[in-house]
Amino acid sequence: MLTKRSLRILIVADLVLIAGGVAVGIVGEAWLPEPLRAFEQARAEADMTTRDWILLGVSIPLIIAVLVASIGLMCFWRPARPLYLASIVVAAVLMPLGGPYITSGWAEALESASLTVTGVVLALIYFSPLRDLYEKPPTAA
Repeated sequence: MLTKRSLRILIVADLVLIAGGVAVGIVGEAWLPEPLRAFEQARAEADMTTRDWILLGVSIPLIIAVLVASIGLMCFWRPARPLYLASIVVAAVLMPLGGPYITSGWAEALESASLTVTGVVLALIYFSPLRDLYEKPPTAA
């Protein structure tokens, strides 16, 4: 039986997986072979392009939106569902615009697990009985 508690656990797990993937990705650069480390180093030292500034300008509000939506989902705030969905769609559109990147297998595993949990959360808040928690309460007659 799906409960409010299980949904909240999944939302927290998703945030932990995202943060873990980022942390392991940063630490994991040391595990990469030298040519890949050199590629990442050159990319990090390159000047910011207009595209980079635009992506940064969109990514910061996107991160804030994901955090607000996640907290809103845990509090069963009605606008959290469309905000969560919109932030996922925007992130999916931005991902290919970032260009190629190198990451460790462990970071990729955590990212994949996070995407799976995100899909489960979306399914629960839109297609399970838990969706009723985000609907308008009936008005008193």
